[in-house]
Amino acid sequence: MIRSLLAMIIFSCSQFAMAYSYTMEIPEQAIQNKISAMMPMERKLLVFSIIISDPKVTLIKDTNKIGVFTNIAVLSRDNSRHTGRVSFTGTLVYNASQGAFFYHNPVIEKLEIDKLPEQYAADVKLITQLAVTNALASYPVYRLQTDDLRQKYIKSVLESVVVDDGKLLVTLKPF
Repeated sequence: MIRSLLAMIIFSCSQFAMAYSYTMEIPEQAIQNKISAMMPMERKLLVFSIIISDPKVTLIKDTNKIGVFTNIAVLSRDNSRHTGRVSFTGTLVYNASQGAFFYHNPVIEKLEIDKLPEQYAADVKLITQLAVTNALASYPVYRLQTDDLRQKYIKSVLESVVVDDGKLLVTLKPF
């Protein structure tokens, strides 16, 4: 009897908490603005430097991921310059203590660099992956507004991220 009553109370509380889930919209342009502000990214090594610039953000509906397409330039120490394109996809992760969303696990989908010697291709891909991962993991793509009482209250857990009609629909809940 007590177990049944306790189970009913817990179930009622969980339904009450679900009622306070909060879905917010993050437009593609807001993400574009934040990622653009991080560019250009430059990483220097002994043999070459890479510069990543001009990002174009795309929300990918079928996978609920964020795609980024950028230009890349590789400068070798003999002053030769090779340009190309790189595209990567990643997901959004929520950090409740900061009330912020970060671009997470970017994976290079395609890397094309015109006339780059084959001996540098693997190193350029690795450095590009590290540069993108470190930069995008360090700066929030979106931060909850502290002047919005609902957003301030919901600094809790990420329930879901769904791409719909050029926006990220992010659902947060208090528990």
